[in-house]
Amino acid sequence: MPRWPIVSIAFSVLSAACGGSSHVAPPPILPDEGKHHDDVAAQVKPYLDAEIVGGLVIGLYDAGKIEIYGFGKGPHDAPPDGTTLFELGPATQVYTSLLFADAVQRKALELDTPVADLLPPGVTMPTRDQIVVTLRHLVMHASGLPRWPPSLAAKMQAPDPYAGYDEDALFRDLIRTELINPPGSTISYSNYGAGLLGFLLGKKLGGGFPKLVTDRILVPLELKDSSIGPPPPALAARRAQGTTDDLAPAQPWTFDAMAGAAGLVTSARDQLKLIEAEQDAAAGGSLALRHAMKLTQEPALDRTGDNEGMGWNIDSAGRYWHNGGTGGFHAFIGFDPKTKHGVVILASTATTLIDRLADAMYKMLDSAPPAPVAFIAPAQLTALAGNYEINGTKLAVAIEGGRMYFGGAGEPHHRMVPLSDHEVWIEVLQNVAVFEKEGDRVVRLVLGVGDHMFAANRVGP
Repeated sequence: MPRWPIVSIAFSVLSAACGGSSHVAPPPILPDEGKHHDDVAAQVKPYLDAEIVGGLVIGLYDAGKIEIYGFGKGPHDAPPDGTTLFELGPATQVYTSLLFADAVQRKALELDTPVADLLPPGVTMPTRDQIVVTLRHLVMHASGLPRWPPSLAAKMQAPDPYAGYDEDALFRDLIRTELINPPGSTISYSNYGAGLLGFLLGKKLGGGFPKLVTDRILVPLELKDSSIGPPPPALAARRAQGTTDDLAPAQPWTFDAMAGAAGLVTSARDQLKLIEAEQDAAAGGSLALRHAMKLTQEPALDRTGDNEGMGWNIDSAGRYWHNGGTGGFHAFIGFDPKTKHGVVILASTATTLIDRLADAMYKMLDSAPPAPVAFIAPAQLTALAGNYEINGTKLAVAIEGGRMYFGGAGEPHHRMVPLSDHEVWIEVLQNVAVFEKEGDRVVRLVLGVGDHMFAANRVGP
């Protein structure tokens, strides 16, 4: 699931009115050797041409065969490849959940172990309506915990927001946290809950979360490019430089107590190995971690259509997926056990727009590639530029250097990516904004901020 950053303009608007495996993936296929190269390149080209993403690797899995293609800029200015390292962001939670499922099957923990039972004396776990939070609630994003710990919520726009957030900080936040929903009542995505789960696993099982993930997940699955936190020196040169949605260099994110939420650094090659193992588990395989994987794949909600597993989202087509971003990266991993297809997308730019490529990749694997997306060039939208006002807050929309931006007084300008002649994507708000017209004249800009919609009326010509 995507991250939901908050900018000060949003606050002002709101106040005025987010065991080893024998199955090892083969070496990456070179871009000019894979049968889908031209189709993949055609899908990616509009994103590069529109300067939406700086570097991108796409991995395809087709019933045991893989293809890996890199585009744009990677380490040393060469295109990235299957061994280039990216921050996986919140998709790390697939690994945190798998570690928990493995612990359940080892009988080291139970699904419904109360979180309070794993906390030290003096540290309390919040409750609501006299319902206690369990580990099942954490892994299912049903704990009622907010998206971020209270002391981090205001820091999510910092260059490295999780840096220095240690055990003491986590315990202090737990003591003062109020649940937003009764536990078990609502699925509400929470990095706080995922990070807490990883931290508790590290404490209960011993050795800390990074070592546990390495010993119990990465080593058995032979994921040799992956690490919790910065890669070892021997791999460091393969790490991509992350960029913001405006393609400015971004600082790497570092994690301590919240590593279980988003701390994995990895490659497309390793994520395809994970998908291969997940496919084997779905088919009833019994190699390393397959039974734990099968547990994470079980639909947990009593409903048809979209569903949830432990660490996986399940779409209405029965495909498993997770995505997410950090300050300089975005990732998507997914697989379909019915068709034996899988898709990995790793970008060195913090833009959720690359998630739109996932469906195109699945259709391509089904031999039905769609037409590539067509982005509108900002130069064609000069009529949208100008000044807007919402409840006394002034916004300026401008086209500068071939890109489109908006911002308020004293605000940094934020990127707007045109999707049509009147719709733009605003990454920092995680929403589509719409320019409305009366006749031929643009009269307002309608912005989504969280679950609220606001109309900024045009001021002047």
